[in-house]
Amino acid sequence: MSIYKEFARKYFKECLKDLDRALRAIQFRDYPQAAFYSQQCVEKCAKAMLEVRRRVVYNHGPELLTVFIDAFSDEWRGEYDAVVTAMEFLTEYYTRARYPTLFRGKVYSPDDVVSSDVALKAVELAKKVVEVAGSYLRREGIITN
Repeated sequence: MSIYKEFARKYFKECLKDLDRALRAIQFRDYPQAAFYSQQCVEKCAKAMLEVRRRVVYNHGPELLTVFIDAFSDEWRGEYDAVVTAMEFLTEYYTRARYPTLFRGKVYSPDDVVSSDVALKAVELAKKVVEVAGSYLRREGIITN
């Protein structure tokens, strides 16, 4: 197996752990952590898919989204829209779910920013992206289950 395929497999394994962490955080009503781990899950799914295409991205956010769209533009599937939607929604929670933030002169904590509704939406987006990434990785022969 090529190093890229091995990275893809490992990224996918880690994304599943992040999804599990997000689900446990929901159980404990730790909504900021649920949003953060959902974001991490989606990011690792996208990176797993990109590794198969030999596209390596070390950071996150808009650059990852741009590289993802570019890497799959030649054979875009409708299911990839779920990855884009999730990245667009979750990117802001990479930081806001972990650190206090200043907005218009007021300081907000992660608990102020991430409601139960946001966390539940984040987890649902992550679940969908796991399905999409898993399907892609199975088609490419990276994972078997």
